[in-house]
Amino acid sequence: MVRTLIAGVGYSNLRDGSVGPRLIAELAREPWPSYITVEDLSYGPIAVMQRLQDAQPPFERLVLISAVRRGRPVGTVTIAPWIGALPDATEIQARVAEAVTGVISLDNLLIVAGFFDALPRNVVAIEVEPEDDGWGEAFSPTIEATWPALRDSVRRAAQGELEPVARA
Repeated sequence: MVRTLIAGVGYSNLRDGSVGPRLIAELAREPWPSYITVEDLSYGPIAVMQRLQDAQPPFERLVLISAVRRGRPVGTVTIAPWIGALPDATEIQARVAEAVTGVISLDNLLIVAGFFDALPRNVVAIEVEPEDDGWGEAFSPTIEATWPALRDSVRRAAQGELEPVARA
């Protein structure tokens, strides 16, 4: 059994941008095996890094869920391992500066925690391309329709059952 952390990353009340925290809130109400922990990591990457470093026993797998704009078709769900590639030193410094000022993003978390070697060896990022990340509680119709598949992808990734994919 692989000690796993399923975690959402994002801001609350930003419509589609709230996918990570809202999905985690839903998943946290479900029963999980003792080796799986479900948490919202929507706080500063420095604190997340410390949380990961302090975990005892350490997590062996990390499944991250977030809405991320990357120019894909709206509603595209991408499942990809994080391979640990870090940007140059200037970009790392910029990400640390953003982290210290409170910017919350999947990329910041991965770069900051990766730079400080705080991530487990097995990290899977599940991203959904948002349509609307303006203020509000409701998801766009596209993200609402994606919700069941997204939830299933997270469950399967937590069990180590998924290969990296991108699908609209």
